[in-house]
Amino acid sequence: MRTRSLKYLPIWFGTAMIGCFAITYAMSTSANDVSILFPYISDTGTLVPESCVFAQLLNICACLGGLCGYCWYGHQVYRIETLDCTKPHSKFARLTLGFGFVAALGISIVANFQETTVNVVHLIGALMTFGFGTVYCACVSHASRVYLGAPRWLWILRSILSFIDAVCFVITIAFIYLAGVTHHPPEKWDPDEPGYLFHSISVSCEWFMAACFIAFFFTMIYELRDYTLDSVKVRRRGLSQEEEVYQVEI
Repeated sequence: MRTRSLKYLPIWFGTAMIGCFAITYAMSTSANDVSILFPYISDTGTLVPESCVFAQLLNICACLGGLCGYCWYGHQVYRIETLDCTKPHSKFARLTLGFGFVAALGISIVANFQETTVNVVHLIGALMTFGFGTVYCACVSHASRVYLGAPRWLWILRSILSFIDAVCFVITIAFIYLAGVTHHPPEKWDPDEPGYLFHSISVSCEWFMAACFIAFFFTMIYELRDYTLDSVKVRRRGLSQEEEVYQVEI
C-alpha cells in the first residue's frame, strides 16, 4: 500500500496561494489593470484574463485548505483520545473544524464572485475567509497551548500569527471604511485621491494578513509530518471486510 506524509498538504496549500497571488499580480500590473503599488488582492484578479487564473488557483487553494483543516482535526482528535481529555475538548475540536471549513468556503466564494460583478457576495466571501480564518487560527493556537501538548515555541508562534491576523483584520476593515472604498472602488488608485493614505494602510494590512495566514498553515507541517495518507480503497457493495478490494493509487 502506498502512503504519503500529510506534511505536504500545508506545503501545497501555501505554495498554491503564493503562486496565485504572484501570477495574478504580475498579470494585472503588466496589463496596467491595477497600480503597481497597493492593489487589493482581489483587484489583481478582477479583470480577464487574470480573473480566470485567480479563480482557478483559489478554488484549488480552497480544497487544499479544507483538507489541511480536516487532517489537523484528525490529529486533534487523536491527541484528545490519547491524552484522555474531557468531552468539551472534543466539541471544541469540531467547532474549530467548522470555522476552518467556513474559511475555506470563503476562499472559493472570493474566487468565483469578482468584486466588479457581484461585489456583495465577494465581500461576504472575503469576510468569511479572513474573519473565520482568524478565528480558526486562534482556536488552533488555543488548543495547541492548552491540551494538545504542542512545543512551547510552536504555540507561541501560532499565537503571535493569530494576534497579527486579528489586528490586521480590524485595521483593514476600519481603513477600508475611512478610505471610502464602499463608495468609490476603483482598481487603480491615484495618490492624489482623497483617502489614498487610508487605502494604502488597508491594502498593506490585507497583504500582511494573508502572509501570516499562509505562514500559520505552514506550522501544521510539524504535526502532520507524523501522519500519512493511505491509498483509497474501493469495495463492491455487499463484500465483507475480508474480501478483495481495489486500491486506487495516486
